[in-house]
Amino acid sequence: MNQKPVVAAPEYCHFFKTLLVEELELETDFQRLHYGQCAIIGRLVLESKFYRLGNVRVKSLPETLSLPEGTISLLLLGLTIDKTVGQSVAPGSYCIVRGEVILCNVVHPNSRTLTARGVHEKFSSLSHDPASQKEYLSWLRLTHKPAIDLWFIQSIDRAEDLLSRRLEIRGLTVR
Repeated sequence: MNQKPVVAAPEYCHFFKTLLVEELELETDFQRLHYGQCAIIGRLVLESKFYRLGNVRVKSLPETLSLPEGTISLLLLGLTIDKTVGQSVAPGSYCIVRGEVILCNVVHPNSRTLTARGVHEKFSSLSHDPASQKEYLSWLRLTHKPAIDLWFIQSIDRAEDLLSRRLEIRGLTVR
């Protein structure tokens, strides 16, 4: 009998884990997407009435390991023009955002959002039907994108330096 190993449900992250825009935007397996709180540094972009957080190029990394600045971006949910004025942030500024990672339906924007935990639970509920599991994951990749349910945003200086230091610290602590 050839069964896939049972993957444990993701645990909610109760601290603002430092992540890169790339780590969320480029993840193709939504069951492995970060579940919970995060802190992300990027450049604020206003695109078609929606705020997004663009990636920052860290020049200290080899070119093969980083994308040019602004190549990809994450949707920021809950950020309005009023909030940007109140927090003194403007499109084009470097920011640190804190919030929760979610999956947003880009085909039907007013649909309920999902989390990695929700994806895992739905996938597990289809365990009796591998074809349905595959179909569900394919549908998700076509209709959903990672986004940040924004709790806080702050303008920062020297984004690349701060990001480099955070990556160095993360490299020293992750083994």
